[in-house]
Amino acid sequence: MLHRTTATARPRRLLWISLFAACTLVAAGCGGGEAADQPEEAEGGGTEQAGGGEAATEGEAAGGELEEVVVSMPVVPPNFVMIQPWIAEEQGFFEKFGVPVEIISLETGIAALRGAQAGSADVGAAPTPALIAANAEGAVVKGYYTYSPGLEAQMVATEDVQSCEDLEGKVLGVDEVGGFAEVLTRAVYSSCGLTQDDVQYQSFPGAEGQAMAQGQAASGVLHIDEAENIMRQFPDAGLHVLANLWETVPLWHYAAYASPQEILDTKRDSIVAFTAGNVCATRYMQDTANKDAVVAFAAELTEVPEDIVARTYDTFVEDEIWPDDHGLPEDMIEFTGQQQVELGNIAEADLPAYEDVVDLTIYEDATALIDEQGC
Repeated sequence: MLHRTTATARPRRLLWISLFAACTLVAAGCGGGEAADQPEEAEGGGTEQAGGGEAATEGEAAGGELEEVVVSMPVVPPNFVMIQPWIAEEQGFFEKFGVPVEIISLETGIAALRGAQAGSADVGAAPTPALIAANAEGAVVKGYYTYSPGLEAQMVATEDVQSCEDLEGKVLGVDEVGGFAEVLTRAVYSSCGLTQDDVQYQSFPGAEGQAMAQGQAASGVLHIDEAENIMRQFPDAGLHVLANLWETVPLWHYAAYASPQEILDTKRDSIVAFTAGNVCATRYMQDTANKDAVVAFAAELTEVPEDIVARTYDTFVEDEIWPDDHGLPEDMIEFTGQQQVELGNIAEADLPAYEDVVDLTIYEDATALIDEQGC
């Protein structure tokens, strides 16, 4: 299913439409969904010309609006770590910087990146391994900001799996080969010498907990709020945390907002404004004076109980999970790329350089915009 919102619509309402419609755009295998109320359409809409950098578009020079940015986000409903653009929307940060934003939620980060590559979205919130792999395959897609540099996910397992070695011969719940959960699942079992031939994969998008509780899967990679919620929902299933992935692979880079170079060239000012809105959202969430508002909003958006969301918020603040800058440090990007080589996802000769994967000038222009206008 898709979860769509329009930044300029107030009051803001969630739109659920069939994921089948998205499949025709991103050419990915998907499941069905159902529709609900649609928010008001954004009015206006200017035009931007190719160029970028500090040059204003003709539309802006004439006082016109920025073009709409369509962003594909992973997971339905989103996890706490992903709430940044919805916070930016709710707090009016996108509106402040004059950019209409539509958020589309897909089942996985791979699908989100495909949407951007296929042209059905301007921005894809992509797992960093997928972003690196896309560039290794010849695409020109660059990241410029993130909602979380490092991992905050856990591998949850059934009672009969008490160690990495116990995963041998088991069915492991993943998203898809090369996806966030699959790559990190492989990182865990590879740490004790197992290979993909030693395990079996099965996809349970959004239903990993049920699959483990019903004995259909032995493990799943879940975000921390999601993991606690699943263990609460199935108290008799013996589910437990097998590995904290930020400890298993502390330098692993999690995700980035990414766009094809063509979008960065032709809609640069809109992308800069979108990034500025997200930076302001991060600062808003980091301010503990806003905790109650963030928790209440996130609990409704993620469909997770408020007490779990509150503990997740505290973890994000205490462990400094939200980015303090662009959130794309070179050492983490390079480590994550090298891991893809070691896992056999990318050939060493095809591994892209840091500057081929990241464009920090978008973030730099976004912070300059904030310095000028404030949040």
